[in-house]
Amino acid sequence: MAEPPKPNLPTGALFGRRVGQVLFFSAVIWVIVSSTTQILAEAFFAPRVPRSAEACRAELSSLRARLAEASLVDTTSGGELAAVNGFRAALGGEAGRDFDRRALELIDGCPPDESAAANALARLRAAQEAMVRVDVLQSAPARLAHDRAVKRLSSPASSRAPSP
Repeated sequence: MAEPPKPNLPTGALFGRRVGQVLFFSAVIWVIVSSTTQILAEAFFAPRVPRSAEACRAELSSLRARLAEASLVDTTSGGELAAVNGFRAALGGEAGRDFDRRALELIDGCPPDESAAANALARLRAAQEAMVRVDVLQSAPARLAHDRAVKRLSSPASSRAPSP
């Protein structure tokens, strides 16, 4: 079987096709290079504002206080998502992002000791959020069952002596 003959395109159509392909691939390469340049500039050459150790310590103490307040948020009602959202709202900003942003600024701009403390505080925040989830999923049902049992024991109907 022979291949069907290819249609002969005029020279102008072939030239136009080639120009279109060159323009398309040039645009693709331009987008790739420009976005890569922007990402690299933000990641490696972002201006870091150095802070004094005293300013870093003051900010760390503010973040510690905010984390302590967030850990006291009532997580017993509403389920896991409500508990996590309440915890994050207590941290500040949208979904606790204000706390995260401030901690990252401290990690990047503080002296080494304060930077290590900010890193530990950010990890503690993540652990606290994980414990909120664990508490809601595991401990809250056990507390609820315990409260029901205590209420049944202390109710007036159960305190009466059994009749013979």
